[in-house]
Amino acid sequence: MTTLSRRFSGAFLLLVVLPSLVVSVVLSRLYLGALRRTVELQSYAIAEQVAENVRVETESTAVLAAALFHDGELRRLASGYAAAAGATERFVWTRALDEKLVSFFTYSNRIGEVVVYLASGGAYRFANDPKLIATGPVDRRELAGAAAEPGKVFLLDALDAMHGEPRMISIAVCPAPGEPIAIAALLVRFRVPAFEALAAGPGGDGGPDVVLLGRSGRPILSSLAGEPLDELVRGLAVRSDDGQAGGGDRASFRALPAAGRSWLATVQPLAPTGWTLVLLADEAALSRRVTRYAWYLIPALALLAALFIAYARLFFARVTAPIRAVIGHMARVGRGDYAVRATAPAIRELAELSRGFNHMVEAAERLEAERARTERERLAAEIEALRYQINPHFIANTLNSIRLMASAARADAIADMTRDLMRVVSDSYAGAGVLAELSRELAGISAYVGIMKVRFGERFALAVAAEPGTESLLVLRMLLQPIVENAILHGFAGAGRTGQAGRAERGTIRITARREPRAVPAPPRPEPWARPVPDQVLVLEVHDDGAGMDPERAAPRPGRGPERLHRIGIANVERRIALNFGAPYGLAIESEPGAFTRVRFVLPALVRDDATDPGPAAREAGDA
Repeated sequence: MTTLSRRFSGAFLLLVVLPSLVVSVVLSRLYLGALRRTVELQSYAIAEQVAENVRVETESTAVLAAALFHDGELRRLASGYAAAAGATERFVWTRALDEKLVSFFTYSNRIGEVVVYLASGGAYRFANDPKLIATGPVDRRELAGAAAEPGKVFLLDALDAMHGEPRMISIAVCPAPGEPIAIAALLVRFRVPAFEALAAGPGGDGGPDVVLLGRSGRPILSSLAGEPLDELVRGLAVRSDDGQAGGGDRASFRALPAAGRSWLATVQPLAPTGWTLVLLADEAALSRRVTRYAWYLIPALALLAALFIAYARLFFARVTAPIRAVIGHMARVGRGDYAVRATAPAIRELAELSRGFNHMVEAAERLEAERARTERERLAAEIEALRYQINPHFIANTLNSIRLMASAARADAIADMTRDLMRVVSDSYAGAGVLAELSRELAGISAYVGIMKVRFGERFALAVAAEPGTESLLVLRMLLQPIVENAILHGFAGAGRTGQAGRAERGTIRITARREPRAVPAPPRPEPWARPVPDQVLVLEVHDDGAGMDPERAAPRPGRGPERLHRIGIANVERRIALNFGAPYGLAIESEPGAFTRVRFVLPALVRDDATDPGPAAREAGDA
């Protein structure tokens, strides 16, 4: 069984910490996706810009090289240089060529080199940067590609291979077949500062690395080096062979593994050079900051969870202490200690709980006292009944013997009185249940009145008026007998209206029974086979026109003196109704001295439930 602090700590972890982790992971994934898309778009823009720069550089270099190759003065000077007979003449032609190329470089505003390969062998070189002159002789094998396409401007597939000078665009032109000139080939090389910046490359978190692949597929410019570059070049070659490198001049974006890392590669073909521009971004370097922030979030959430759990323990310690105290008090109440009371804490809700507990204990104490009093009264009534209880079989057998003897002696009055007494005794002790049909109770009252007439004479008569259908309703046994006895003893056998004993005129005791519709709660069942009729009550009235009595004497409470017996009878009837049915059932007494006395019963309308009725044999088990 868990505690409040554990439950709320678990709820906090489940509802706050875990969703925060999930949200942070999802947001980081979304951010990385957006970052990758941003990198892709930026790479496209950079690739387009670089491609445009390369195109401009190569085209401008090609135009200058073609213009220089077709320049008539250059051809004339080259022919003179090739035909020079001695060193002095060659020097003169060399000075003329130098002046021509100085003006060429001044016009182009470039730094570079021009090499004129002569058909007769040998070559003429000019550079406006001394470092280029010091790079050594020119290798004619570099012109193999241009020789294969004579008459066309040919871009060499290299930027850093000639003479160790990096990032130089090289353009070669060979004359068309049959063209009568002294120049076998012309090589023009320009330094491109933009390529130097690309080769330096920002790299890392500053931007993408740049790799420029030649027509052969090997790198001719790169800001990367070593193992990652080699693996990336092989990966690009494999993807190109699989047809995944894209087509035409459009750039493509893909992920490539190399050196244990994932690279985002933007591949842009550079037409018409045949080169390929590759922009490489280290995916781990791009996401490093986001990942670092995500790792910062985990300790922050852990710290927040620890602080909340500590707070929850301190808070719920103040909450659970009063609750545990109330639980302990409840255990004491369960053991019967109703004197316990809970102290109201400072928290309003717990104070309300403590006050509610105290009210509950007080109510339980009152109910327990009421129950104990009721049980004592019920026990006292049972003991009172047992005091007068005798063996019903012995009484019935004795009375039956007297009735037989009276019949044999032809004493009919004695025989009738004995028969009525047997009926009364039989009704008093018949069965173990507390309920009987109203018809049986009325028959017992008739027998009882017959006995009382023998004692008091014909001072009164009995009249019974039962509404049809009420005879089968169930009432408490011996319910009417104490009331009828009280009517006889007080109304007709005592002082009359004139203050003298007895009455001169004959009186009547009227018993009426009827049903009335009334919305009342369902009463408890004194017997399991008794079923209440919904929204109906049984109203019984015992009315006599005897001596009547004042309100003080009519009160149904036990008293002392000569009236104690009939007051006990009425009080016991009222108590039996209250114990078996409760409110709103009971009796009421109306009386007027010298005029009448009326006792009205309001009882639940009960009928036998055939489904649970044990049967006549079981109900009358004690009648034998």
